[in-house]
Amino acid sequence: MKIETEKYHQNIFQVELTKLKEKDYISSEHYEITLKAHHQYYQDFEELQQVQVKAAKAAEEIRQKPIQPAKKTVKKKLSQEEVRERNISWLLNVGVILLLIGGLFVATSNWDTMSNLMKSASIAVVSLIFYGFAFISGKVLKIERTSFAFIVLGSLFLPIFILSIGWFQLLGPYLSFYGEGRFVLGAAGSLLVVPVYSIFAQKLGSRLFVWFAYIALSAGAGYTLAALKLENDSFFLGLMIFNALLSAAYHRLKKQASLKLFSGELIYFAQINLVISTLLMLLFFNSHVLYSVNILLTAAVYLSMVYVTGRKEFHFVFSLLIVYGAYQLIENTILNSAGPVLFAFVGISFLFVPKVMDKQYSWDKIFRLTSAAVSILSFLYISLEGIMLMAGEPSAALLLAYIILAVQFIYLANVMGNGLFAYLAPVFLASALFEIVLILDKGFEFNNLSLPVFFIGFVLFISLGYLLKYPLLKMVESSSRDVAVSIMLFSVVTAVGFLDWLAAGSMLLIFSFVMYLMNMAENRIFYTEAIPWAIPLSIGFAFMFYGEHLRSWSSFYQNELGMAMNTVMASIALLILYGVLSKKGHKVQAGNVFLISLGFYTISLFTAAALSINEVWMRPAVFIGGIIMYLALYRFHKQSWIPFVSASISLFAYFMILIGLPFNFPFFNWVQLPLGAWILLGAAFYISNKDLVLARGFSWIGHIYMPFAMILTFFIYRDNSIWPFLVTLAVYWVSFRVSAKEWKVKIFLYSSFLTLFMVILTGVDHIWEENFSEYAVLLVSCAVFLFWLTGKTQDKMRSVYFLVPWSVIGILSFLTSYPFGYVPFFVSIIYSAGLIVYLHRTKLDLLAAVPLVLLYAAVLKFLFINGIAPDMKILVVACSGLASAIIGKMLYAKILMNKKADSYTIISLVFFLTAYLFPEVSLWAEVLPGLLISALLFLQRGRMASKYVWLPGLLSGALLMEPYYSLLKNIELPGLFIREAYVLPWIILIIFVRKVLKGQYAAQTNKIQWAVLITVSLLLVQDGLASNTVYDALIVGTLSLISMLAGTFWRIKSYFFVGSGVLLLNVLLQSRPYWGNLPWWAYLLIAGSILISAASYNEWQKQKTAKGEEPLISKWKNSIMNKLKEWS
Repeated sequence: MKIETEKYHQNIFQVELTKLKEKDYISSEHYEITLKAHHQYYQDFEELQQVQVKAAKAAEEIRQKPIQPAKKTVKKKLSQEEVRERNISWLLNVGVILLLIGGLFVATSNWDTMSNLMKSASIAVVSLIFYGFAFISGKVLKIERTSFAFIVLGSLFLPIFILSIGWFQLLGPYLSFYGEGRFVLGAAGSLLVVPVYSIFAQKLGSRLFVWFAYIALSAGAGYTLAALKLENDSFFLGLMIFNALLSAAYHRLKKQASLKLFSGELIYFAQINLVISTLLMLLFFNSHVLYSVNILLTAAVYLSMVYVTGRKEFHFVFSLLIVYGAYQLIENTILNSAGPVLFAFVGISFLFVPKVMDKQYSWDKIFRLTSAAVSILSFLYISLEGIMLMAGEPSAALLLAYIILAVQFIYLANVMGNGLFAYLAPVFLASALFEIVLILDKGFEFNNLSLPVFFIGFVLFISLGYLLKYPLLKMVESSSRDVAVSIMLFSVVTAVGFLDWLAAGSMLLIFSFVMYLMNMAENRIFYTEAIPWAIPLSIGFAFMFYGEHLRSWSSFYQNELGMAMNTVMASIALLILYGVLSKKGHKVQAGNVFLISLGFYTISLFTAAALSINEVWMRPAVFIGGIIMYLALYRFHKQSWIPFVSASISLFAYFMILIGLPFNFPFFNWVQLPLGAWILLGAAFYISNKDLVLARGFSWIGHIYMPFAMILTFFIYRDNSIWPFLVTLAVYWVSFRVSAKEWKVKIFLYSSFLTLFMVILTGVDHIWEENFSEYAVLLVSCAVFLFWLTGKTQDKMRSVYFLVPWSVIGILSFLTSYPFGYVPFFVSIIYSAGLIVYLHRTKLDLLAAVPLVLLYAAVLKFLFINGIAPDMKILVVACSGLASAIIGKMLYAKILMNKKADSYTIISLVFFLTAYLFPEVSLWAEVLPGLLISALLFLQRGRMASKYVWLPGLLSGALLMEPYYSLLKNIELPGLFIREAYVLPWIILIIFVRKVLKGQYAAQTNKIQWAVLITVSLLLVQDGLASNTVYDALIVGTLSLISMLAGTFWRIKSYFFVGSGVLLLNVLLQSRPYWGNLPWWAYLLIAGSILISAASYNEWQKQKTAKGEEPLISKWKNSIMNKLKEWS
């Protein structure tokens, strides 16, 4: 942008800003702030451009310079001098440690024998020794760091030496540690070490000694003030003066280069010292007046710290101390009578603080916010104080304070443009008006203050929010309306809480007028959307409250019309308003009013149903009116949900009429509950040709209600409910025939079947006294089966989905019947078999598992309940399992290839397993289940895929172990062969498994073979050890030898090594009496020989390997390992 264009734009901005100021759109102060910000913006913009130009030039120069290779970091090597210094430092450190240890020994052993002078002198000598070491380290040995460490140690002993003088009373009792002159001693000692620390700080350039000096100086000031024997408040006043002198000293010292080290640290020390002094001052005080002066002086010191150090955060402490000091001064002096006004002026006083500050920071904004915060706290404090102390009594001081605060926040809102301040101004003005209301209450004595408080909001709205259009009040116009509305709504709620219904209704009518005015003045989205609804709501609630007022004094209204009449009145009033708006052409507003009217009438429906009211004519009339209202709503809006509500209200209206009926007939009682559903369905059928949507709503509600009505009718009138069930059956059958959608057709068809069941059930109960519900289920299954046989194709498909689960329920009903004799058992078998045949005929044989399980449950229940011999029970379940297995074998050829689940085989397996539940009497009965299960698994070979053809044979062979062990349990064997008879078959089993697998899973079966052989061997060895006979040793040895020979012949490592190991173990165990009696040194010789041999062999192998030759033992080992690799 060119310079001429920029100046042209600046001039235009200044001219326009001047026009705004002259027309009073902005204040003079706002004008100055904006103009200053405008100048500052262009000044910063020019500086930024200059920085960018310099940066571009520097980048160009860097780009043109040749790139130098990066320097490699080389690890620093210590020079001889540094090594020397390090060694000497260690020597010195060790010497110091030894010296301290020696001194500690001398002190602990000889301290009580020393005089007081000797004790203090020894401390001084220690300090001098440290200084001496520092001199030697720095001047002679040139080790600066060690020298500095000794100087610090020596300097720390100086205050200890001075303290010991007072402790041991070397200067007399007056200047002792507990004497009256102890503060003089402290002041003298502190001031004596200040120059020492200052000299060290200057010579060494050490910040640590600067802080030592400042701490000593501060301690000296504190001891000096304490020596003057001042009160707490005077003492802290002196400390604040000392802090102020520190600030002044910094202001003088910071310009002297020679004292730069001291002035730099003085900033931080003065701040810390000031904070510590402030905290101590806040804890200890005696006089409130002097205390408040102290705090105000401290606030001034903090303000000076802001000015001197430039630390803006101190202004928070300044503000807090000003407020606290003013509070102490006002509350504890005669100023307390005008406290509220003075507190308000305290907040205003912060607006003048920026006048004495520099222009480096935006102090105007900071202290305006501070002023606002203090004023808010003042408002809260004086309000709470007025409530607690004055107990609602009016106060002219409070009135004046609120007015001052309101004016202040109007000013702040205009200057800062802050929305919060714009809202606080009308809040303070409303508080002032409330004080006026309290003054008026003294003369007029209001019943309650809800109505006067409402008029506070009304006056606030009319004045600041609507009528007054001054530029200064422009900022608080919208906020005044918001606050006024909040006050008026709060007053209405308060009046309702006081049960002042007449006042609440009147206030709401006035509020509706206020909303009408606000609709013309407001353009905010919230109000433009809310007001069209708020006006009718206000009018409706007003008339509802008027009705409640009438109900409170009229017994006819209370007993006959009830609370429902309140909302009916509100709805009627809004309907009148709806008619007026409709005639004037305000269609949108009229629609809103009608909806609100409908809402009130809906409330009247709930109150009429729940609360006390005339049951003969008033309650039915309210619900009939509700039907008319919702039908009118449907006429206007044509929404699909409205017919459902209309139908529901119609149903409730029917109930209300039933409750109010004066007569009672038995037959009508049987049908009165479902009659409401029949009426709704009849109405739906009648209006279906005129309005299908309205008819759908009535039909839905009728059908939803009808099942519940029939359930209640069944439980209440059990035997006589057959007549309404017959009518309901006809209704469902007609609905099934006239429905078009498939899901509706299915629901009504299934409902017809269920209703038919209820007709049969209630008919049977009506004729016979005994319970035959399970046969009712069976008859329904037969009826549905006949319908399936004679029906159309679509009806057949629909009835399948009902007949199958219903038949399952029927079988379960027979299973749960009692007693479960032969008739229920055979009916259950026939029922299950029929269902299985039906499932196969409808290609749903996958579900045959369900009736098969039920058939199994029937057999099991029959066997358990009826007295049948145990062996016969086993025979029955075995025959049942065989029959199921044969049927499964015939129906399903290859289970995995055809991807069909063979539930028959599974049930047969369950039958065979069930045989184990019955106690066995005969040996064949105990062995039979295992043989049958093994045979069943073996029969599955031809049904398996080729990949898993080995599985049935393997499982059947493995399961033969069970009948084998059952046989062993029932026969007697010689004791010598019992363990062998139990464990050796496992070896046969693993051999059988490997033969069946034919090389598959060789690695896994080899590991299992190792495990079986080792386990069997250990069990046999343990049996031999337990019996400890020669025959057991011969048996174990023979079996081991057979294992070794078999392993050698068939080249199987597991048999060879396990046999060899067991054979050796057997020899060792049998020869235990010989080698078990060797002396202990023999074992040592053996162990030593083994270790020596191993060591000799390793050394010999090392020599051979070094020569390039292979040892003979290694050759044998390699040859054997190569041959063993050929074994399995």
